[in-house]
Amino acid sequence: MAQEQLHLFVKTPAVPLPAPDPPQSIPVPGARSGRSDPVSSVLAAEEFAKSGNLAKHQAIVLAGIQKTPGGTGAEIAEAVPELTELQTLRRLSELADAGLIRRGELRCCRIKGRRCISWWPMEAEGRE
Repeated sequence: MAQEQLHLFVKTPAVPLPAPDPPQSIPVPGARSGRSDPVSSVLAAEEFAKSGNLAKHQAIVLAGIQKTPGGTGAEIAEAVPELTELQTLRRLSELADAGLIRRGELRCCRIKGRRCISWWPMEAEGRE
């Protein structure tokens, strides 16, 4: 029979602690976070969506795309000074997934000087 390990300062056998519950994924509809992101990132994405800022940023970026149809991410970001370039770029795939914009062809970006994806509002489909 195995001998129980004694606690360092107590002469009675140590009580085994229950195993911790496995980490659970938190479903966050509409929020963007990666599968491997820590729970704190998932919670931040959820709060960002709940606060209304996600929808506000998406509307700003959509307006920027309508001002610059066929623009690259950097060009669209330039058209929306209310947001940083990174904030703008993060909203592009969300808007595409929602069917509000579409990815176009690669073209040379006038800001980056390299080939980048162009972005189009759905109603401008025939203009590329």
